[in-house]
Amino acid sequence: MAKPTNPAVLLAWGDDLLLIEEAVDSLAKGLATAGMGGPDRVRLKAEGRGSGNGSAVLADLSQRLATGGLFGGGTLAVVAGAGRLSATKELRAGVAAALANIAPGNAVALIDQRARRPNLKGARPEGPGELGLLVQDVGGAVVNCISPGPGELASWILQRAQAAGREIAGDAAKEIAERLGAEVREPDLDRSGMRMTAAIELEKLMLAVPTGTISVRAVDALVADRGIGSLFAFADAIVARSGPLAAKHLGRAISEPGPMVVSTLHRKFRDLAQIHGAVVEDGRPLAQVAREIGMHEYPAGKLAEAARRWSGREIADAITGLVELDAISKGDGERAWGPALTRWSATRIG
Repeated sequence: MAKPTNPAVLLAWGDDLLLIEEAVDSLAKGLATAGMGGPDRVRLKAEGRGSGNGSAVLADLSQRLATGGLFGGGTLAVVAGAGRLSATKELRAGVAAALANIAPGNAVALIDQRARRPNLKGARPEGPGELGLLVQDVGGAVVNCISPGPGELASWILQRAQAAGREIAGDAAKEIAERLGAEVREPDLDRSGMRMTAAIELEKLMLAVPTGTISVRAVDALVADRGIGSLFAFADAIVARSGPLAAKHLGRAISEPGPMVVSTLHRKFRDLAQIHGAVVEDGRPLAQVAREIGMHEYPAGKLAEAARRWSGREIADAITGLVELDAISKGDGERAWGPALTRWSATRIG
């Protein structure tokens, strides 16, 4: 027997800010359409500073959901960091009780943003997990809100334009994705706001080009290059010892704040040193090493390919050179930064 659907319960699972916002808006509109009136939104935080172990937030949520409104619409409780509420058996039982006791007109949107969040590494969940099961048990909806990976944003831009009754050229959509850094394969890159930024840029383009197809020329004129792709591409080119690619992105790297460039290069060379020592020198399995250092296997594989072009001494010298670059970027003036980065890069490529 099929479980009844419950339009008052939503789990937005993923880190994409636009998809989360649209999922919550859709829930609110559904309540209004059903004749329950526009709900008052109340935002709760189940993790982070002041949230404790989640039990106090859960108690507050339970009370709000169980209390019906006297006039007009009810309450839409939006719970950020809701993944915390499935951490223990006691918390899961409390969530189940709260979801089973929602007064008419009230609703809840549980937001679990742990997927693809930078710096979580091995702690990233594979799916909605226990919280998803609790929502499904009461007939609620689980909406996938995963941010776009490399190669995924351009097709989404094409679909977004089509849904708005407009057309954008394929190369124009790809150019937007590249300018926003969506094509970078850096595992620590925060992708949560990429769709939202792309949507804003697309709306701007549709206003500027009111009819016809939006071309790559319009993108060149109106969409700023965030520099994210260029900086990571520069670091990748240095690690790959590719002179042409390094030269292509060097000018952009020089124009960025020196400490940010040094930090990006240092993180890349730190990972290169780990992969080189474990895979190239010790001959350990790549998959095992990737898990130990908290890196996805694909970028780890690309680093392993690059690591075979380096000796351990060369990597150590490059990191030592970064210490000197860092000092220059912070204290020797802007005029010294460009030549210093150029010399450091040329030494690594050579």
